[in-house]
Amino acid sequence: MEAENSKSSYHARERKKSNLAFAFFCMEKDRAKDMESLYAFCRLMDDIADADGIPESEKRAELERWKAEITDAYDSERPLSDLGEEMRSLVRRRKIPQQYMLDIIEGVMRDTTGEPFETFEDIRKYCYGVASAVGLASIYVFGFKNERTKDFAEALGYALQFTNILRDVVDDIKSHGRVYIPSAELKAFGVSRRDLLESPHSAKCRRLFAFMYFRAKHFFNKSRRLLQPEDKRSMAPALIMWAIYEEILESIKKSGFLITESPVKISKPKKIALALGAICRSKQPEPPGKKSGRAIVLGAGVAGIGAALRLAAEGFDVSLYEASSRIGGRCAAIEWNGIRLDNGTHAAMGCYKNFFAMLGQIGTNSEEFFKPVERMDFIFGNGEKATVSLPGKSAGVLSKIFSFLNYLKLDGTLGMLPLLLSLKFGIVKAKDGETALDFLLRKGICKRCIENFWEPFCVSALNTPLSRAEARLMLKTAKKSLLGRGDSGALYLPQKPIADALAPAITYLKGVGAGIHLGERVSEIHFEGNCATGISTDKCEHAACEFLASSLNLSAFKKLLPDTSKIKGRISNISVSGVSNIYFSTNKKLIDGNYACLIGSPLHWIFDKTPNAAQGETRIYGITISASESTMSKAEAEKLLKNELEKFFGEVEISGILPATFAEATISADPESEAARPKQPELGEFSNMAICGDWIQTDLPCTMESAAKSSKDFRI
Repeated sequence: MEAENSKSSYHARERKKSNLAFAFFCMEKDRAKDMESLYAFCRLMDDIADADGIPESEKRAELERWKAEITDAYDSERPLSDLGEEMRSLVRRRKIPQQYMLDIIEGVMRDTTGEPFETFEDIRKYCYGVASAVGLASIYVFGFKNERTKDFAEALGYALQFTNILRDVVDDIKSHGRVYIPSAELKAFGVSRRDLLESPHSAKCRRLFAFMYFRAKHFFNKSRRLLQPEDKRSMAPALIMWAIYEEILESIKKSGFLITESPVKISKPKKIALALGAICRSKQPEPPGKKSGRAIVLGAGVAGIGAALRLAAEGFDVSLYEASSRIGGRCAAIEWNGIRLDNGTHAAMGCYKNFFAMLGQIGTNSEEFFKPVERMDFIFGNGEKATVSLPGKSAGVLSKIFSFLNYLKLDGTLGMLPLLLSLKFGIVKAKDGETALDFLLRKGICKRCIENFWEPFCVSALNTPLSRAEARLMLKTAKKSLLGRGDSGALYLPQKPIADALAPAITYLKGVGAGIHLGERVSEIHFEGNCATGISTDKCEHAACEFLASSLNLSAFKKLLPDTSKIKGRISNISVSGVSNIYFSTNKKLIDGNYACLIGSPLHWIFDKTPNAAQGETRIYGITISASESTMSKAEAEKLLKNELEKFFGEVEISGILPATFAEATISADPESEAARPKQPELGEFSNMAICGDWIQTDLPCTMESAAKSSKDFRI
């Protein structure tokens, strides 16, 4: 296979093609000419690897010959091919490091092996050769002053190539039999080569493509953070490429990831508009104080996962540290009686917009994990029962808006209608430091209404009894959930452990090269002045960072703060509250629906956790005791369980029991703790450190939703 003459009609034609060539028009003539030569070289290497009807061994031999020619271009004066002489002149005048040119050839060499990509590191290495190395060589032609511009070029190369891979994913397998997706990622999304070939519009393929979009976007945003002010003007050709490819990426997203074998293309007028916009931006100053580089996230609960995903999406290189060997924080999965269960009975509401958005971001199908509850049973010790209907997704607008009226079926609650309407429309307010019970008594709410409605609501939503809960927080919570818009008042129970719903986040993070350090406890945060410089763990003496986000629970975080910290002094005034969970098995069916409230009992809620139970089969139930202050032994839990269940259901034979108490499940929602909860603007004590978690002030109680919201609210 002979090298083609760079002056041939082939190269004259090919140099005018592609988005790379389109970006040359804004350059000085001599630099544009040099870029045409560099592009001709890259194009030829690619064509050698892609040539049809030629044995792979012959392709590799030709690429090896070009390695030798490039080496001679740097190290000898022997005559070369026409393109080789052109490259000799270029690399010497522009001082392009030899390694970049060899890396380009090594990158396309990978296309001649036919070996599948196994891991992210495999595909990253390939993209480095075919794209990042090209970018690194190109900036020597563009001209640059700041060494960090090399990092910018590398990151942008990844962004462009990962966009290419996504755009061409269907064409690559149909036309060339190639899949540029690591096997580990295909497995994680349950996608096979056959799926890509025959059903690329399936839900699982589109979830995979959404993940690939996340990866490309990460590298675009990483490039954004690495663009150096003094080199911005000279990088105008790169910014044009950037604009065109990011437009391609966003077009794929807008299509719903319905990718075909005809790749997305941008029209020439649109390219011109994007190019002119990029040139204008190249002349504008960069915003000061941009952070970039390594971001460490402490804790892999809901808030930590949310923070890690956000920082990764924003272009940081993320390292996630979690003391446990699993993710999920207080949402853990356990195996009991052959069933995979949550460690405690968690629930979500329709108003959990941030939490459900986070699950949607990682491709988790919320409907697969969470089932809407159609009814809520309130069971009394005398055998009476009241059933409240809850709004489903198919309910009408008015039914959703006024669904709170269904609670007026409960004994003694009719008189609270004026209060609910006043609360819904923002008329009623609580006093400073007032408890929820004091507020309700001040408003003339009767004892039966408090016992049958407000106490169960408060203790479940705030994990704090009415007598201690802050009135304002309870009212805000009621307004956003029960009295909120749409399906805000809908209740959703998990059908699978919530930790499993969060699991795809690890694939997303690993897919952009994040470090996942499970089973590694942080022992110290290192500070210099008001800046966090890194951490120490039980396995690492020092891990440096440019940004740190803590999502640790309250007690763990306090231990890591310096004694002089203002935040440490403030959050020391926050109290905590426990939750007890008891799983038990019995042959007796106890409730008709998914769950029920046991009025007047220390066993606040009972949940049916039996998977597809038939009549007569063993049933699994979960009991929740909110605001639990003591740890029970198994014997104590069984005694309490038998005594209380008998009051509501008659004699119940318990065949198995699994109790667990979480001493610091949430913070207490008492007035003193609420006043001490810091808001995000007040957490600016450290210039490069964010604090998130369900204990941060979000105008919500300590829930999965407040944890998810806190991970979106902090400043970067």
